[in-house]
Amino acid sequence: MTMPEPTPAPPPATPTLRQTVPADLPFAVRPAGAWRHILHHRRGELVVLVLLALFMLPVGVYMLLHSGETVHSNRYGNMNSGLLGGGALLLVIGLGVSLPITAGRQLRNVPLAADAHGVYVRPNLDAKRVLHLPWEHIESIYVRDWHGPQLCVKPRDARIEPQFNLAKQGDASARAGVVVAQKRRMKKLGTNVHVPIATAGQTPDELLAGLRYQAAGRVPVGS
Repeated sequence: MTMPEPTPAPPPATPTLRQTVPADLPFAVRPAGAWRHILHHRRGELVVLVLLALFMLPVGVYMLLHSGETVHSNRYGNMNSGLLGGGALLLVIGLGVSLPITAGRQLRNVPLAADAHGVYVRPNLDAKRVLHLPWEHIESIYVRDWHGPQLCVKPRDARIEPQFNLAKQGDASARAGVVVAQKRRMKKLGTNVHVPIATAGQTPDELLAGLRYQAAGRVPVGS
């Protein structure tokens, strides 16, 4: 009688990219409050909006009140003051409305969840990508500060990091600013895989405790 062939062990779990976080996982970060998110994590945009409003609103109102006048531009010639004033006001109103709307969209999807098999995370609230890291592929989990408190999930494989670098957009000056911001982020956080938690509804210690329970000693959490 021959011995049966041993059943091959399943292949080890590997990091994967997905589009959604599975529902009903035992641990999940559920942020809420668009304006609170803006105050903690998008404060720079809010400051720019306030400064723009302080300049554009008085100018726009003045131009509307003197709509019979014209404003000369070397490029466009004479332009109606009322139209320029209305455009300035619409610009400020549009930016003021779009900021909380985009913040609300960021918070609509679960940014991080975990179970006994690993962690699902939307790095920096990525709209289209969810990174699934099995516990054996996580180096450590901790909380640091960069534009507000961030829950960081550092992968063991450094090759995962570059795909979540800050996107370079705009002209050369803007791209150079992104490079500086990326270096500062890595210095502050040590990883690109993180989510903002100022509006999570739980304290950082409570979040770390929940992840520590799911990790079951396989990953240092909170160190």
